[in-house]
Amino acid sequence: MKKAKSDAKKEQGQSTLHTQESFVVRVLNFFNQYDKIIYGVAIGLLAIVGVLLAFNKFYLAPRTEKASAMMTAPIEFMMKADSLSLIKALEGDDENEGFLSIASSFRMTRTANTARYFAGMCYLGLGEKEDALNYLLKFKRKDDVYWFGAQATIGNLYDDQGDTKKAIKHYKRAVSGNEPFFTPANLFKLGQLYEREGDWKQAAAAYETIQKEFFTEYQKMGVERFLERALINRDK
Repeated sequence: MKKAKSDAKKEQGQSTLHTQESFVVRVLNFFNQYDKIIYGVAIGLLAIVGVLLAFNKFYLAPRTEKASAMMTAPIEFMMKADSLSLIKALEGDDENEGFLSIASSFRMTRTANTARYFAGMCYLGLGEKEDALNYLLKFKRKDDVYWFGAQATIGNLYDDQGDTKKAIKHYKRAVSGNEPFFTPANLFKLGQLYEREGDWKQAAAAYETIQKEFFTEYQKMGVERFLERALINRDK
C-alpha cells in the first residue's frame, strides 16, 4: 500500500515536472520565433522613456522654473485685493506678466495650472463669475494644495446659478480631501444642498461626518439641530 502511494506521488511529481518543462519550452520557442519583435518593442519603450525624461529635464523643468519666477508680481497684486490690482494680477503691467499670459504661455507646466486657479479667484474678486467658473474648471491637478478649495468655490458658483446637482458634485470633491480647516464647513454646505434636494439620508450623513470626525467644529457650528432635523425627516 505504501509502495503504491509512493509510486503515485512519484508519477505526480514527474507529471508536474514535465508540465513545467513543457511550459518553459513553449516560452523559449515563442521568444525565439518573435525575438526581433520583442527586442523592437523593448527598444521602442526605452526610447519613449528616454525622450520623456529628456523633455522633462531640458524643456519642461526650465520652463516651470521660469514661470514660477514670473508668478511673484501677479500674486502680490492679487493680495492687495482692490479692483485695479486684481486686473493687474490678471493682465500684468508694463514690467510683469499676469496670470492669464502665464497660463497660456506655459500650458504644460504645473505653474500654468496654478495660474489658472489664481486667475479664477481674481475674476471672482471682480464679480465676473462666469470667467471665474471657466478658469476654476480648468484647474485640474488633484494633488495641488488649492484643488479642494477650488472645488468648493466651483460648487458655490453652480449653487448661485441654481444648479444644485453640479454644486453637490463639486462639494463632494471638496470634502474628499478631509482637510481639517475647511472640510467641516464644506460638509455643512453639502448637507444643506442635500436638504434642498430632499435627500435627507445624505444630509444626515454629511452632518454625522462632522460629528464623528470634527466634533469641536460640530459643537461650535451648532450642527446638532440640523442633524436632528435631518434624522427626523430621513426616518419618516
